[in-house]
Amino acid sequence: MSHTDRSNLTEGTNTKLDCRIVNQEARKGFLLPNSLPALPSLEGPKALLSLSQEQSLGYRIILGQLSLLKAISSDTSILQGLVTDIWNSIGENDSVDKAAALIFQDGAWVRAGSIPDSEFASILRKKLNTIQTLIAELKAFALPGFEDNLFVAAVRDEIQKKVLEILPYDLILNRAAGEFRTKCKELSSLCKGLVKYISEEVRLPRSKVARIINGKWTSPKLMPGLMLSGGYELKLYPQRELRRLRQEIVEKQRDILSAASTADMPAEQLLAALEGFNSAERVVHETVGFFANANMRLVDQIVSGYRFATDLEQVRSAAQLGLVRSIYRYAPEMGFKFSTLGMTWIRQTILRDLTQQELIRLPEGSHGALSKLTAALKEQPNASKKHLSKVCGLSMDDVENLLYFVGVGKPMSIDSTFQEGGSSEAEGMHDLLADSNNSFVEEVMEEDAAGYITEVLGDVLNQRELQVVVARYGIGGAEAQTLATLSEIMGVSKERVRQIECEALKKLRESEHAECLLEILE
Repeated sequence: MSHTDRSNLTEGTNTKLDCRIVNQEARKGFLLPNSLPALPSLEGPKALLSLSQEQSLGYRIILGQLSLLKAISSDTSILQGLVTDIWNSIGENDSVDKAAALIFQDGAWVRAGSIPDSEFASILRKKLNTIQTLIAELKAFALPGFEDNLFVAAVRDEIQKKVLEILPYDLILNRAAGEFRTKCKELSSLCKGLVKYISEEVRLPRSKVARIINGKWTSPKLMPGLMLSGGYELKLYPQRELRRLRQEIVEKQRDILSAASTADMPAEQLLAALEGFNSAERVVHETVGFFANANMRLVDQIVSGYRFATDLEQVRSAAQLGLVRSIYRYAPEMGFKFSTLGMTWIRQTILRDLTQQELIRLPEGSHGALSKLTAALKEQPNASKKHLSKVCGLSMDDVENLLYFVGVGKPMSIDSTFQEGGSSEAEGMHDLLADSNNSFVEEVMEEDAAGYITEVLGDVLNQRELQVVVARYGIGGAEAQTLATLSEIMGVSKERVRQIECEALKKLRESEHAECLLEILE
């Protein structure tokens, strides 16, 4: 981030990692560190993180997410979608907890839940309105394919400044990041191709080539810089080989420039945004991975309490998912140890996963009661319902209902027939369970996953959008195709193909299948 951006995020911050609460009475606001904290070092594999180390990792994730947001905000179409997602999450009931994690107000960062939801939502809406107004101004004056004039450049800077006063809910931010990654997929591939080519030609490590390029992918100074840093082998190249190398590099730079010129911003800005995006994503993933590895013993401890589960590996997988979710939700400024939040999230994720393994969703709040009942039956398998009611603190009706979910009673096939009470052989469990208005069985028994996905996509997208999404993501086993290939097949420009893809992804985000489909595509 620039000095201006960083000062906006951390104005008045102490240089040490001592991010004190600004308003100690209400504990409303806090400040971020001036610079990205380094990853802590642990004394051996069994060492535990201290509170200050956990806070350091928490602030590192927040700063990494803000850097991600800065890169994404350079693309106004993706930014508009992100703003819309936040608006929709707030709704009419001021549901801010899944709309934004933090907002910057009156010189400090305020977390959702630290002030009344109505107040937080009001501030958030004002900031979103300002961003939408600036986006409208930018679209009115910016000319695609041309360098920004002073006014347009000032508007872009103001948009970025205002966007960096909001940290969206992590799932909203990740969705926008996935869209940005998809949009820059071809450009990223071309940049990696340039690094690979130079590395193989002049026998330099790719990391060193990347440092030589230093984000200046289309700079005419790349070849001179390579000559200065390439070592003695490159200096001994014959002139003919040097000309060939220079021509190949220039050709690949032209391809990069062509791919970058399809966006609604100058090519150099998109390349700089992609560089910042990749750097920020590495910081976030590296930090989350470090944090998770340092807390695997917490996962092991909690998983050991669910040995009654039929699939312990599934429990462990759910626990690890809960661990990652809790890392993203960790609030370092509160001064609490991470395990306080982590244990709660891990247990909730495990309980929900255990219930979903039965393909049945229990009412919210029933997971804890089910866990108590399962543990009691493990100690006394033949306990009476009255005893279970007393031990678990549940009513007789609750015990009666929950016993079905822990497998108490003789298993019965849905094809079993009833011979009592005058029932015929044609009458069985399937007659009682069948529901002509419910397609649940058909959905669960769907064997052709690719066909099912395509069918669902077809319900949401038109024919052209479906063609682009299936081809771009290789759905159904087909090889994923580039924008250039699809452009030739469909007889339209690469920019038009990209626009169709973005429109399709927007429709999928707004559909009832959004969570499932976007997870598959991303």
